[in-house]
Amino acid sequence: MGYDKDVKGNDWKWLGLAAIVLAGLVGLSFYRGLFRYILFDPAWNHKGIVVAPGDCSAGNPEITELTNGCLLMYTHGQTKESRPSENNTYARSSCDGRTWQWEGMVLKNASMPTAVRLPDGRIRLYFIRAGERGGKTVKGIMSAVSVDGLKFTEEAGYRFEIMGSPPRPDEMNKFREYYPVTGEGNVADIKDFAHLNVARMDDGYRIYFDEGAIRADPKKYGDKAWPLTRERSLFSEDGLHFRLDPGVRIDVGQTPLTQMQRSSNPSVVKLKDGYHLFFFAGFSPWEDLTPWQRLAWSGTYEAVSQDGLNFTIKNLPRFPGNDAAVIRSGDRLLAYPGRAQAERRECSNVVMFERKLTEKEK
Repeated sequence: MGYDKDVKGNDWKWLGLAAIVLAGLVGLSFYRGLFRYILFDPAWNHKGIVVAPGDCSAGNPEITELTNGCLLMYTHGQTKESRPSENNTYARSSCDGRTWQWEGMVLKNASMPTAVRLPDGRIRLYFIRAGERGGKTVKGIMSAVSVDGLKFTEEAGYRFEIMGSPPRPDEMNKFREYYPVTGEGNVADIKDFAHLNVARMDDGYRIYFDEGAIRADPKKYGDKAWPLTRERSLFSEDGLHFRLDPGVRIDVGQTPLTQMQRSSNPSVVKLKDGYHLFFFAGFSPWEDLTPWQRLAWSGTYEAVSQDGLNFTIKNLPRFPGNDAAVIRSGDRLLAYPGRAQAERRECSNVVMFERKLTEKEK
């Protein structure tokens, strides 16, 4: 009888130890983000990698639809033949959304492309380019037009511009501290911008963009005052002359992103129930996270607006990844986020997710 008691006692000890180890592993997994995928919307179905270029030419995908229903994907980066300092815009075409054909370079020295089909069927492509004027650096949005979406003619001048060179990531002391935007705000306050996305509105065109080169309060965080990014927008009646919209579309720490300091890579789709804004939300690379903060998982989120300006963010990310281009195709939404290549982390492949539209959205 004593032997049986000892055996049962040892069994309970081992079970208790196993339970402690299991709880520790579960806690560590949550801390490291290994369970974050269970929080994504199951309505989005993963379709795998659709663009694997073998070089760095597939960054920042943006998609527009042609009059025949086929799609053009514009990306930026470098091919194996490009000089390291080049950042060009390339095109790929598809009629099913899954198989993409390489079409080559469409614009040289052009980054962050986004395109819209005009009422006459032509494609206008917006892009960012830096240059010199009067001995000063100018960075801004330029545009080009095309009949087929592949052969472009550049339009003179900037659609929108900011003056000066953006600070480098190691020049945090030159980043502007976080500031609220009153009314349209001042163009001079914007030190850097990126990741354009153009959407046709009922009365014109709106370009959504990331405002960067902002940092958290150094008085509070000292050397750990990480970079911040938020979403703002421009508006134009004719697609050529843009002005700042009032306020901020997705601000730093906006509910439910209270622990996140980055919102970036906007992509807007107009559906029956409003404008759907898809954007990446996550942590800044320099942010000193505590374990409980990691429960606010990063990924591509969705927000909805009736006017294209005031958005309500849905809880939890829709699907993993960032830099996602989202477009409607029939009764489905197609999403194309980037994913770092295994062999070269600085370069991206493009993956695909899709979901069916709800009756409310159709």
